[in-house]
Amino acid sequence: MKKKWVALLLVLAMAVSLSTAAFAADTGTSGGTLVLSSETLYLKVGETAVLTATDSGSSVSQASWASGNSAVASVADGTVTAYSLGRTTVTVTAQDGRSASCDVHVVLKGIDVSEHQGLVDWSSVKAAGVDFAILRTGYGNEMPETQTDDCFEDNYMAATANGIKVGVYHVSYATTPEIAVQEAQMCLTILNGRHLDYPVFYDIESNIEGDADHASLTNDQLAAIVNAFCGTITASGYKTGIYSNTSMFNSKLSSPSLSGYDKWVAHYYVPSPGYSGNYTMWQYSDAGLVGGINTASDMDYCYTDYLSSAAAAAPVQTPADSTILSDTGFSLSVKPGQSYQFKFTPNGITGKPSFTTGNSGVAKIVYQKLQNGSYYVKILGVGAGTTSIYSVLPNQSPVRRCVVTVA
Repeated sequence: MKKKWVALLLVLAMAVSLSTAAFAADTGTSGGTLVLSSETLYLKVGETAVLTATDSGSSVSQASWASGNSAVASVADGTVTAYSLGRTTVTVTAQDGRSASCDVHVVLKGIDVSEHQGLVDWSSVKAAGVDFAILRTGYGNEMPETQTDDCFEDNYMAATANGIKVGVYHVSYATTPEIAVQEAQMCLTILNGRHLDYPVFYDIESNIEGDADHASLTNDQLAAIVNAFCGTITASGYKTGIYSNTSMFNSKLSSPSLSGYDKWVAHYYVPSPGYSGNYTMWQYSDAGLVGGINTASDMDYCYTDYLSSAAAAAPVQTPADSTILSDTGFSLSVKPGQSYQFKFTPNGITGKPSFTTGNSGVAKIVYQKLQNGSYYVKILGVGAGTTSIYSVLPNQSPVRRCVVTVA
């Protein structure tokens, strides 16, 4: 009799177990992995995207959705709407507490180009949805006739004519702060007072073919170089920043003295850059294909509305006499032994000017060269003091173009 009761109890226990298992399967609480249709979204302001959640391949309909920063992007029943530039995380949570998340990047979409991209059809680039372009001015510090990017002027004129906002980058070869200042001065010479919407970025590479390896310098040495370049650019009225890869930012460009500069981080083929510091731009690919460009291009996301910044660019000060335009502000400081190159462009005059200094014991003219309608004039700081740079037209009195202080 006892055996019959035991057998009956076993049958009842198995029935209850099967019933419970069936109920658990019916309510969708199997404990599998909750998965979102996308782990990362990249949207422009105003764009939407739909996320779906699945559990073991089946759609999950009863779940709650939340955004970590609804001012950047909101979410309702899986539909994500981008509101402002920035980053946030959208999370879906099932009834049993399991969750999954998606990183949402609300960005402006851009490219950076140089002469290596060749002739660019900027109207097609605009039609492809590009918001901004960072253009290479050149590299180094000495010879604008060979180190200026061959396509900079054409790229600037055509990009801005097609409504694309622009910034620039200058590639560094500097191994000392003094050379970095000269690189900044060359960059300003190339810019020639042009308006910029985005910053002037200082391109610090970990290795430059045939030249100095920045990775071999100490952190303090690199910080001094960057501060020398960026300080010179900032003094001219432009906003400035640093471009490099995550390895350099994490290991070499980590000085607290660089924290005030915007960072443009290069890290390819990852959902987000491997850099924990603050950054305003991300170069996420070096192999992008964009309408209007026949070769691969670097692709960028921007998280900052530079157009709302009044400090993006300021016009370069020029003297009252505008018959010859200068790329440099009216006042300039150099050190003894330091050179600086001006770009003087005739404006409505036909005579051939010559250039001189008021006191060759303070600063002297090293050379004067005519190229593409402009005069490149290099001076050298000689001894402490202040003098002026003058232009002289035939049969006319000298006109002061710049005041130079050597200290």
